[in-house]
Amino acid sequence: MEEEPLQTGRRILKKGGTPRGGWLLLFFAPVVLLIGSLLVAWTEYWFPEIASLAPWTTWTMLVIAASSAAVVILMIIYTLPPYIHFAKKGEEAIAATAIGNERYINALAGSGLGFWEYDLSTGEAFYSARMMATLGYPDHDQIEQMTFWYNSIHPDDAEGVKRAMEYYLDGRTREYAIEYRIRRANGEYLWIMDIGKATRDDVGKPQKIAGVIEDISSVKRVQEVLSARTTELELAKGKIEEEVRNVRKFQKAVDSSIEAVSITSPDGAIIYVNPAWVALNGYSIEDALGRNSRLLKSEETKPEIFQALWEKISAKLPFHTEDIVNKRKDGTTYLAELSIYPIAEGDQTLFYVSVCQDISLRKEIDRAKTEFVSLASHQLRTPLSAIRWYSEMLLSKYVGELNEKQRQYVGEIYQGNLRMVDLVNALLNVSRLDLGTFAIEPETTSPVEICESVLSELAPQLTEKKQTVERVFTQAPKTYLADPKLIRIIFQNLLSNSVKYTQAGGALLAEISVKQNSLYIRVTDNGYGIPKSQQSKIFQKLFRADNVRQKDTEGTGLGMYIVKAIIEASGGQIAFESEENKGTTFHVLLPISGMVKKEGSKGLT
Repeated sequence: MEEEPLQTGRRILKKGGTPRGGWLLLFFAPVVLLIGSLLVAWTEYWFPEIASLAPWTTWTMLVIAASSAAVVILMIIYTLPPYIHFAKKGEEAIAATAIGNERYINALAGSGLGFWEYDLSTGEAFYSARMMATLGYPDHDQIEQMTFWYNSIHPDDAEGVKRAMEYYLDGRTREYAIEYRIRRANGEYLWIMDIGKATRDDVGKPQKIAGVIEDISSVKRVQEVLSARTTELELAKGKIEEEVRNVRKFQKAVDSSIEAVSITSPDGAIIYVNPAWVALNGYSIEDALGRNSRLLKSEETKPEIFQALWEKISAKLPFHTEDIVNKRKDGTTYLAELSIYPIAEGDQTLFYVSVCQDISLRKEIDRAKTEFVSLASHQLRTPLSAIRWYSEMLLSKYVGELNEKQRQYVGEIYQGNLRMVDLVNALLNVSRLDLGTFAIEPETTSPVEICESVLSELAPQLTEKKQTVERVFTQAPKTYLADPKLIRIIFQNLLSNSVKYTQAGGALLAEISVKQNSLYIRVTDNGYGIPKSQQSKIFQKLFRADNVRQKDTEGTGLGMYIVKAIIEASGGQIAFESEENKGTTFHVLLPISGMVKKEGSKGLT
């Protein structure tokens, strides 16, 4: 490994050795010359007669001079080479040190570090060009006071920097190293790492402190981003943990549910079943997982049910039916109420959640109740007809004159009988619809004529309430293949409700046309409307909205249920929009091809 430049210089000087003899040369050469000079002078002064002997004097002086020269030459020969060698080694040491300094300077410049030095005794400071460039100052803007540096530190960091410097110089901390913000020439602040070291005298008092700075703004930005991401991850982790807890709660709830729950992938593979599903269908969890949900399919289920199912869930809409017949592992079947909910994220369906229960017993009970209602209603028609007949005879004076009080009482009996007949007929229609025993007898009819006939029947009420009816029949088909009784029931319920639930002076609209390749019927009024909170119940049995029950106590609450059942049995659709105190609009679409004949014990009345 290459050694440090200063170590190289020291090693060179040590290896060359310290030259010797220098002091002897400096001492003995003058001494020899002085002795020789004194000897000649002494001889001439004390022995002039000898000094007059010129030849002897000359030789004596020559001998003395030669002796002095010899001593000097010998000392020079002995002493000068070591000094020359030492001088060369000194030059090598200086060159090595200079190379080392150059390396340090290049390394400092290449590293992007700025150098600074602060003389504690004079207060003068030195800042390298690189450091000034980092702060956005030209090289010639050298500032030789430490106050410039302190004034550039961010106000929030200045006290901490001064304290760190003070603690280090006082010896309370072992090193001076701190991160802080400093202002550039353009007013922006950047983050730096400042590291310094002090030189001290023999008693440990600091004389100077020097150090380097490094721009760590990018590191700080990365740290801030990482900190933000860490915070986000911590929040995400907390949410995930909460979701996991919720999922566990959900799984416990689903596992303990009495309804059969299954989850399937988009391709229909079963990925979860709860214990109730296992108990209902007879398959173990191992039997079910990975298999297609069609393993429960029964041939008793009508194909149109599956077609409607896939149309709904493919559109990411929930599907519900009570007409599915499922087959267990042992081959037995049961009537199921099935709800399927697509779980999607954006445009992608993640999985389907199915909730199922065996409603075979409930259906049997409902069928028994419906049959009872049908039987009871049918049995009630005979006495009700008799009551109506006798009431009409009394009112017609066929059996004699009645006084005013008697006529009033018989009139109430007659009106009550009519309401009872309407209710019995409605109950009979509902029972036949529920049992599927009603017949559809299509024939060529005129929807406009049937609508006009119903409006004629409603004319007394329209006149009494001073209501107007707008007819839009210009695009209506002249004929349509339908059971006239069923079409009449649709118009009767829609139009009579509009008349009944619209205030005096209100307006109605009846439209018959062709839209979306279907027979289109629209009935609109500006009446009481349906409260938004109750609109989902409008087609349920025996339902009447709160706002109309307060205004009109009559009504069975079965009309809209019957209308919807007729329309759907005919392959059509019904929808509506309504706003309380502003009115209601019903839209009916029936197949343009007409109603399909259906065998049954009796038609609807």
